[in-house]
Amino acid sequence: MKKLTSAVAVLLIMCTFFSSCDKAPDNSKNGIVVTTSLAGKPSVVGNIPCEFPLVNNTASFNIMNVESNGVSAGDIYIWQKYEEMTGIDVNWTTVTKDERAKALYDALMNKTPLDLVIRCKVSARRLMQYGESGLILDLAKDGMLEKYAPNCWAYLKSHPEALASVTNPDGTIYALPQVNSGAELSVSRKIFINKKWLENVNMQLPSTTEELYALLKAFKELDANGNGDPSDEIPLCSQDLLSLEEALYGSFGIGNRGVHNLFVDAEETTGKARLIAGTDGYRDYLEYMNRLYSEGLLDKSVFTITLEQWTNYAANDCIGVFSSTNLASLPSGAADNWVAVEEALEGPEGYKKISAVRANFHSTGAALIPSTCTDPALVLRWLDYFWTDEGTLFYHMGIENDTFVVKEDGSYDYSQKIYDEINSSGKSFDAIIAKYSPYPGGGNPTVEIAPYFMGGEMAEIPAAAARKLFEYRPEEFWPSFTFTNEENDRISILQADISKHISSSMTDFITGKKSFDEWDSYLSQLHKLGSDELVGLYQNAVDRYTDIKSNIK
Repeated sequence: MKKLTSAVAVLLIMCTFFSSCDKAPDNSKNGIVVTTSLAGKPSVVGNIPCEFPLVNNTASFNIMNVESNGVSAGDIYIWQKYEEMTGIDVNWTTVTKDERAKALYDALMNKTPLDLVIRCKVSARRLMQYGESGLILDLAKDGMLEKYAPNCWAYLKSHPEALASVTNPDGTIYALPQVNSGAELSVSRKIFINKKWLENVNMQLPSTTEELYALLKAFKELDANGNGDPSDEIPLCSQDLLSLEEALYGSFGIGNRGVHNLFVDAEETTGKARLIAGTDGYRDYLEYMNRLYSEGLLDKSVFTITLEQWTNYAANDCIGVFSSTNLASLPSGAADNWVAVEEALEGPEGYKKISAVRANFHSTGAALIPSTCTDPALVLRWLDYFWTDEGTLFYHMGIENDTFVVKEDGSYDYSQKIYDEINSSGKSFDAIIAKYSPYPGGGNPTVEIAPYFMGGEMAEIPAAAARKLFEYRPEEFWPSFTFTNEENDRISILQADISKHISSSMTDFITGKKSFDEWDSYLSQLHKLGSDELVGLYQNAVDRYTDIKSNIK
């Protein structure tokens, strides 16, 4: 076993502040379970003791992992320190985001000796296929998850929507998820407005979609960037169309069950599943976007824009409004030039909600155990630490007084050496943090939540906006749903054609290539492609999800 550094030893001593429990008591507020944890602070994740090292003699794992901002896992500070803490050496296989699906498939089919796969964001459909084929383990079998990862199990049980998201129709659980919780991380999209432009046109932040239109029009016509050229402003320019959909859907009465299901939300009167792209609200949204596009207020390249193009526009002060999760994609030092809209925009029919809100859940397939694993119990114990308050803090921020500090008010922040590196490197925040923590890029087998997470969402401007926008959230959230293999096969067939029809029609309606006089024909084609059957399959999943929630004890 490797000798522990003094800094790690201090961290381990902190573990004695944990008190044992079988299930975190449900004193929840906004979905956060309150117990006790670090030095008497309220616990928001888990507080069952984790003892280190995990083995008496040095052991080893073979782990497949997705690179984080180009950094190989073995070079990341957190993973190096965790080897010292656990006594377990890790042989990392690092793959890129683009090759992860094929690399995992090949590894499983070839029986490559792997003990764990993390951060690969494996879809629920793939998990079912691999699980039923015996290529990955059922973590619910014989109470394995409950027995060897008690913090994770307690968290999932006290957050039913998260447990329902990973529980398959037959009761199997093939992977741990990533969970995002708390207002700052639940609100996935905000609208950001160029503060200098706002002052130059002498207007206020919008509170309705009509006021947003008027602001965009002023940005286009009044030389908003003040450089003497009234033609180089791009009033609305987001990095992708999805970010605008999530930011605006709620103003048109759609997306009323959150962001986890792109195809369906709920009928207002019955609560039953419906196809978003077949609603009157969706047509209203498209008509609004067509208005912006046709008047030159929405960037013409919105369907094809690259991150490099967008960043270049931002660096040259060409953008007035955009939608994103945070401000991390802006050039260094530019964040203070932007202000966030802190209320939902009221739409033409009086809707004033936001749809861009996650359940207590982020994504599936953050950690799965292949059938080639030699010691699943030890792997689960290795993972369980990241479902404690102390382990979540460690995963995201590292070691106190080395990579993070505790401020006078008790909050956490990265150490000055990390900020110095960010400021001197010319690289993005995430690019530098990726050398210390694996979290950039997502797919993390842990809970991301304040105060332990210090990514771009926790910066002052987006965090304050998220807390205000959270007040306009849907009354109910639907997480990602699980389906049987037969349902998955049918959904895959239906969605292939339906998605293509929706996507191409959306582009044509927004750009004006297709007239809204053709709306009924568009709806008719949706029905011919099987939209009613697709909604029915989702309704089956909604019913199962409701049953799972009601039966959790």
